Amino acid sequence: MTSVAAVTRIGPGSYRWLAAIVLAALIARVGIVIAADLNPARFDYPDSHRYVRVARHIAAGDGPIDSGQEVAPGAFGTVYSGTDPAYPTVLALGALLGVSHGDGSDRDGLMRFGRIVNVLFGTAAVALLGILAGRLIDGTTGLIAAAILALDPITIFFHGLVLTETCYVTFLLAGLYALSRADGRRAAIWAAISGGALGVATLTRSSALLLPFVLLPLLWLRAGSSTRRRGVLSIAFLSAHCLLLLPTVTRNHALLGHFIPVRTGSGASLLEALGPWADGGPGMDRIEYPPFPSGADEYERDRISRNAALEWTRSNPRRALALAWTKLRRTWSVEINAPGYSSGLYVAIGWLTVAPVFACAAAGAWTLRKRPWTLAFLLAPAVYFTLLHMVFVGSIRYRLPAMPCLFVLAAVAIHAARRRLFQVRCPETRPD
Repeated sequence: MTSVAAVTRIGPGSYRWLAAIVLAALIARVGIVIAADLNPARFDYPDSHRYVRVARHIAAGDGPIDSGQEVAPGAFGTVYSGTDPAYPTVLALGALLGVSHGDGSDRDGLMRFGRIVNVLFGTAAVALLGILAGRLIDGTTGLIAAAILALDPITIFFHGLVLTETCYVTFLLAGLYALSRADGRRAAIWAAISGGALGVATLTRSSALLLPFVLLPLLWLRAGSSTRRRGVLSIAFLSAHCLLLLPTVTRNHALLGHFIPVRTGSGASLLEALGPWADGGPGMDRIEYPPFPSGADEYERDRISRNAALEWTRSNPRRALALAWTKLRRTWSVEINAPGYSSGLYVAIGWLTVAPVFACAAAGAWTLRKRPWTLAFLLAPAVYFTLLHMVFVGSIRYRLPAMPCLFVLAAVAIHAARRRLFQVRCPETRPD
């Protein structure tokens, strides 16, 4: 017997409310794109330019290479597999369509195209979350969760940045929704769809590579007690995930001669997070790289950087643990860590929007304590990304994929409070 409670769905009447929430989400996201057009410097981010460079190479038929990346300290050249390929592939569609800015700069045009892509994906994510929460909990909770995602100011802000977060969240929610449906006659199909969606998500953000293995026990519980059924669903789920990664794995092996699931660069990222220069936050510019042999390719440089980070950790265990705590606090900070966002306005936004969501999510988790599968399902992304970024650098950017599920927990608490308030105002009348 499975421990999963019977699921509910958003009813026909609720879909009208969901459509209104999605429209509000669209308006808010278009607004941030307009703001980014008016003040592009405020929304400039180093990674954005890398995604645009890679997109231009993809559009030219070169594959996801970056010919402007630093391949060694002070040396620039071609990096063949240093960028997660899915998001630049989407941006490449803009280049193929001839998108350009008014001044003829295709880079500026692709930046704008990337923001439009963010709007489309981010608006779809609102609808997905409403339907997912409606299935897991009830229709009203789904509407509340969708409304929080639609109007959350930090989420909206990221739609103005040409980064992977918005697209990744949408793919993740698609995978989670399919996983929630892997319990009926078509369970194997839904498991395969879930694995495939999470495969695309991994190609969007390679840090999510191991997330399907964290979700696998939830799939087993969803399948019930039959060992054969669990095996079938596991094979469908993981096969679809691996199948989506196979072209990238094959390409990387052909170019570099090693098994590289998505991209290189994890060694440098680890060295950024674990070294005498590390402070818990992003700081690639502060790294003092170990010496690289002449002619070392990106895989070899990655291996040397990784080994250097691990060696520093073994020599400085207390400092590494202190950094892990700092990264945890940075990732789940109520206030924004990034330079330029420490004014009273941004502090107020954090305490008026982030803090209440955290408090309500905690209350919602308590409310769902007797529904362990649903609670574990909603907490899994937060646990995964928290542990990951206690090793790598921490930032509120890296908690973004976990937030929609926390919005569902917050919606559970808000709906429960709403029901209690309604019962107080309208007590049941009883006959004498």
